This record gives sequence, structure tokens and C-alpha cells, in this order.
Amino acid sequence: MGARLQYAKVIDRELFYSRGGRIHPGLVNEVALKDGQAVVGAFLVLRAWTHDHGSFTEQWKIEGPGGALIYSSVPREIHLATTTHVEKLEDEIADLEIEDPDPDYQAVFLLDDEEVARTRFSIRAS
Repeated sequence: MGARLQYAKVIDRELFYSRGGRIHPGLVNEVALKDGQAVVGAFLVLRAWTHDHGSFTEQWKIEGPGGALIYSSVPREIHLATTTHVEKLEDEIADLEIEDPDPDYQAVFLLDDEEVARTRFSIRAS
């Protein structure tokens, strides 16, 4: 499988839309806790796959500091029709329980059950 992750962003939904609602290189990967709670507000996992054709299964997961599994997405079948096709995907997660704010959370991306990329993001108190 030669599919490549063109970009990956994990960002608080309100923050994303307040900053124009579009992907750009300086867009920070950051999620906010709800006021006074150990629960994050709604956040987006945005990504784009490119550079191959064929079908594959995509899945992603959230790992906390130290590698603890926090969340795992449902597998998704993707079909890229041509080598120039870009498949843009977006998932929204809400009310995920988090023990502590920390700058060392990671989104891990898998294709056909093999890890292909990681992106770091922070969870901050609001």
C-alpha cells in the first residue's frame, strides 16, 4: 500500500471554525477541556490520504501520555480511484473523558492494521 497521509489535524471544533474553518500549515493541533470537567469539548480529526489507487481500511486511535489507548475509531473502507485522487476525511468526537490536560497526546493512523503516521496534539484546560 502506497497511500500517504497528506495532512492530519486534531483540533477543537470551536477553535477550528473561529480560525477560518480551513486547513493550513500553521493550524495548531489542540483540544480544550470543558470548563471545570475532565471531558473534552467536541473536536475534529481531519486528514487526507493521497498517492495511490485501490482500496484499503483506514482506522485511527487516540493515545494518551505514555501510550495509553483513549479512543479507537471504527474502521473505514476507502477507495482511491486514481493516483491524483485525494480522500479528505473528517470525524467529530465529543464528550471524551480525559484524566489530565497534557501536551503529549497522539493520534495514530493505521492502514490495513499497520501504523503509518502519528500526529501530536495537546489537551488544555479552558
